[in-house]
Order: sequence, then structure tokens, then C-alpha cells
Amino acid sequence: MAYSEEARSLRLCTAARRDGQPCRAWAMWDDPLGRCVVHAGRGHRGPLAPGFAPSVHARYVPCRCRAYAWPHRPGGGLCRWPEEPLYRLTTLAGTRAWWRR
Repeated sequence: MAYSEEARSLRLCTAARRDGQPCRAWAMWDDPLGRCVVHAGRGHRGPLAPGFAPSVHARYVPCRCRAYAWPHRPGGGLCRWPEEPLYRLTTLAGTRAWWRR
């Protein structure tokens, strides 16, 4: 599901590029100024070893809207963050299909 216009405006980087145009990258979830990795100064510096890929987990605040009975990624699936969901999944939290146990 794609972001709505309101969600897109909240998620885009607030910084400007060198040519004065607005940055079109997604902002990091944990940046208080709403900047992307490059504008926040968290981009990679220096060489990486061959085959090395740093593992970094996403740093988003889980959404707790009524779309799901558990905390979930904002704007994913039935969640229409920052708006209210149109539908609600009725599966209880902590339940899984029998073949996944």
C-alpha cells in the first residue's frame, strides 16, 4: 500500500539539496528534524570489507492503531498511518497458523 499525501509529507526529508531543490529521500524515523541518512550525517564513511553488510534494524516507533491487534509498522498493510484504518484485522495477537508452530 502506498502512503497517502499526508503520510508522504510527514515522511519526506525536510532538508534541501545543494542545488536548492527539496530532498526527495525518505526521512529516518528517529531523526527529530525529519532528515534522511545523508542530511543527518549518518551515511557510510570509509571502505567496507568485501562481502560485509552492516545489519541495522529499522528504528521506527510502532503504530498501535486499530488496524491490527498488535504493534505494527506505520503505513503497512491495513494501517493508513497517520489516518484511521478503513478495515480491521480480527486475528488475535499471538495466534499463528498451525503449520508455523
